[in-house]
Amino acid sequence: MQRAEIIISLLSQKAKNDECFVFRRLYRHLYNPDLYQNAFRHIYIGSEPKASELSMEIVDAIIQKMKTETYHPQPVIRPCGQQPPGCLSFEDRLVQEGLRQLLQAIYEPQFLESSHGFRPERSHLTALSAIKASFGKADWLITGKIKNVSHFDHDTLIQLLSRKIDDGRLLELIRRFLRAGYVEVNPADDSLVIQRGITPLLLNIYLHELDTLLQRLSLDYSNGRVQANKPEQMRTFERAENALKRVGSRLNEGLIDGDDSMVKYIRFADRFVVGITGSKRLAEAVRDEIQSFLKQTLKLELDTVYIANPAEKRVRFLDYEITRSIQDFSPETKKKVIPDIRLLVPGDVIRTKLRPFCKNGIPIHHHARIHWSVPDLIRRYTAEIRELYSYYHLAADVNAKLGRFRYYHYHSLAKTIARKEKRSVKQVLAKYGIEVKRRQGGGSKKMIGIRYQDEDGKEQMLTYFNEPLKRCDDPRYLSAR
Repeated sequence: MQRAEIIISLLSQKAKNDECFVFRRLYRHLYNPDLYQNAFRHIYIGSEPKASELSMEIVDAIIQKMKTETYHPQPVIRPCGQQPPGCLSFEDRLVQEGLRQLLQAIYEPQFLESSHGFRPERSHLTALSAIKASFGKADWLITGKIKNVSHFDHDTLIQLLSRKIDDGRLLELIRRFLRAGYVEVNPADDSLVIQRGITPLLLNIYLHELDTLLQRLSLDYSNGRVQANKPEQMRTFERAENALKRVGSRLNEGLIDGDDSMVKYIRFADRFVVGITGSKRLAEAVRDEIQSFLKQTLKLELDTVYIANPAEKRVRFLDYEITRSIQDFSPETKKKVIPDIRLLVPGDVIRTKLRPFCKNGIPIHHHARIHWSVPDLIRRYTAEIRELYSYYHLAADVNAKLGRFRYYHYHSLAKTIARKEKRSVKQVLAKYGIEVKRRQGGGSKKMIGIRYQDEDGKEQMLTYFNEPLKRCDDPRYLSAR
């Protein structure tokens, strides 16, 4: 049998070259032992597996069940609806991962640029970066969250899958995973609980219909009745045509402001934002058609949906605030300043993050960490601010907002060490202060840290976070460092 990597590569290439291609006889790939070996390697990447290698007895047992069509995933939701203890079964994780790789090879080439959740090389930051890059002239922003997206209709999903997959046995296996409860809702906050495996991919396949509708709307309003250029989207376009006609029929009602009207769209998992350049009535029409399409075609509803002018009111999306500068005249250049989208750090995020480290505007020690070792304290505090900066480095005010956080956070570290060692903060800084080079400008400064020897006997230095808190438009900044 062929290696799993070759099979996946061939499927992906076929999907890229022929967007109308219907895949058949996919189920037979589940007889390939290397598919499970490949899945095993992917599951345990970056961590230590329980065994040095995958037991072929387990693989043979799975393959035998696949051949007799008797494989059934273990339920992950009890009959009473409570969350089950422990993890998913090892066999189910293997099968899910193998199935996910097959489906991803087929569907990833078809997904649109507007989709950013649970996809390779994409994240919440790429979604926000795309908003900043393409929503510059937006007069209105529509933000929405799909209600109970995990309750998507299983029959509708199978119908969507059957467009590109003509394999009843594979579709039945997917249905069995759905019946076993591999998409759940947390009853405490009604938020989506994503299990590992195929769940995120299936959700993207389902919501790809919404992405396609909004792409068509974007083409219609931005470029004027542009026809679909991807054959595999035609069926979705046909089903969306009535919705488009309803919005299009309002062209004569003053919704479209000439050639300047524009619709842009970005989705991350069950949340989306639409940028509208034009009248508020156009924004309301687009919102109504999204609601109608979700209800009639995908059998879903919106949990929340808001329309706001970003120049007047900040819009919250993925824990960022989105605002827009107002068009103005620059006396220096004697030219108009083109309005653009700005991403900001929400003030309440910083206030919440500071609660353990600050009281009444004064840095305080972290009582729960007093018994930690100094190296562990430095690592933990550094990881906290690094994680915060990694998330908010796209924000225009990241230096000001996180600079404030760093002040209280750093002095909390000093006070925690002082309380631990029964010293004054001044004594702590004298004992642990290490001269480090400033990352911005010249010279050096003292930073709390320690020196130690690594396994090779070389002296290393561990200090509190010493990166400049500058804005960076690269969504992958820090993650690759």
